[in-house]
Amino acid sequence: MRRLSGIDLRLLKIFATVVECNGFQNAQIALNISQSTLSTHIASLEAKLGSRLCERGRGGFKLTRAGEETYEGAQDLFRSIESFEARMGRVHGTESQRFRIGVIDTVVSSAGIGLDRAIALFGEAYPDVFVDLEVTTPQTLERSLTEGRRDVVIGPLSQSVPALEYREVIVEQHSLYCGREHPWFDREDATITRADFQAARFSVRAYRYFDDVYRFGKATANASVSNMEAQEILVLSGRYVGFLPDHAAERWVLAGRMRAVRPADWGLTSRFMVAWDPAGELRPLKRAFVRMLCREG
Repeated sequence: MRRLSGIDLRLLKIFATVVECNGFQNAQIALNISQSTLSTHIASLEAKLGSRLCERGRGGFKLTRAGEETYEGAQDLFRSIESFEARMGRVHGTESQRFRIGVIDTVVSSAGIGLDRAIALFGEAYPDVFVDLEVTTPQTLERSLTEGRRDVVIGPLSQSVPALEYREVIVEQHSLYCGREHPWFDREDATITRADFQAARFSVRAYRYFDDVYRFGKATANASVSNMEAQEILVLSGRYVGFLPDHAAERWVLAGRMRAVRPADWGLTSRFMVAWDPAGELRPLKRAFVRMLCREG
C-alpha cells in the first residue's frame, strides 16, 4: 500500500459518508455529488489501499472485511486529528471548546423546535465556545453520538441506544402532499380514495424503513429520499406524492405549488428528540444546551 497523502484523507471522509448512509444513493445527496463521481472517488481509494472496500450493484451495498477495517480505522484517524487540533490549541494558546450539534434538514422552518433561539441563548451563556452545527441524514445522527463525532443531535431518533439520553422536543405534524402538476392537485379530497392511494407513485423516506407506504394501506414505493429537501423536489415534480412536515411544505402551499391530500385522514406525527451521551467531556455544556432547547429556563 502506498503512503497516505492529503487527498486520501478527503477520500476516507467520502468513504465514511457512504458507509454511514448505507450506500451510494443516499451518500450522493449527503455529499451533493453525482453517483459517477462518487464511484470514481471510491475506486480511487480502493486503488490506493490495494483492496476492494465494498460490493455495490444489484445485490445492494455491503462492506467487505477490508472495508469494515478501513471504516473503523478511518474513525480512529478522524478522532486522532480532532485530538491533535485540540492539543495544538492548548499549546499555542488558541484553544476554544468546540460544541458539535447534529440536526436533520428543515429544522430552520420549525418554530416549535426553535433551534435558532436555543443557539442564541447558548451563545450568550458561553461566548467562548465554538459551535459546530452539521445538517446530516437521520440515519447518521445517533451513530455520530456513539462514535464521538457529535455532542448533541436533534431529529426523529430511534431511541435505541441504551447509553444515550433522550428527551422529546416536539411532535411534528406531517401530511401527504402532491405537486401542482400531479393529477390529484385539482381533485376534491372526497374523490381521492384508498384505491387511489394504493395506486399512487410514492416517494418514501428511506430512514423510516419505507413505512410511509404501509401506514394507510399498502402502496408502492417508486422513489426514496434521505432528507426532506429531496422529498420536496420529488413532490414538486408532480410525478410523486410523499409525506412532508407541514411547516416545511407551507411555503410551497402558499405559492400554489403543493397541497396536502386528505390531511385529516392521511396525516401522521413524528416525535422530534434531542439526544446526548451523558458520559465523557462537555457534560455541563450538553445539559445547558438541552435545557435551552427544551425551554426549561
